[in-house]
Amino acid sequence: MATKTRKARKRNVKDTRALYKPRVARRARLAPKYGPQYPNGRWTTTRATDQIIETEHLYIHKVPGVVGGEPVIKGTRISVRDVVEWWRLGWSLNEMLENFPHLRLAQVCDALGYFDDHREEILEYIQENHVFESQVT
Repeated sequence: MATKTRKARKRNVKDTRALYKPRVARRARLAPKYGPQYPNGRWTTTRATDQIIETEHLYIHKVPGVVGGEPVIKGTRISVRDVVEWWRLGWSLNEMLENFPHLRLAQVCDALGYFDDHREEILEYIQENHVFESQVT
């Protein structure tokens, strides 16, 4: 019995491509007012980006609602208060960088520089967040 071979049909380039349909973000479908504010319906990492308070230090800013509005290292939730407390506990810069590998030396030094320029503010944050040791009897 002879087998018939089918001649492959030459396809047009348009046939081989999947149809492209731009996806409309769910939020944009539900409420078009969010479209221009949040492109592609995506939220930013900090929802309060319009409320960011820049400081004179390159790596430090304040965002209301992030760590209580304390000055933090940009792109992280590590506050200047945290860096200062580690430094006061005797951690070296190398120890800080080893324990927090996502930080750079410039960021840690800028946090200490912010503390030097705004000492009363940071000491006030340290006092507010002081955890009292309970005495176990």
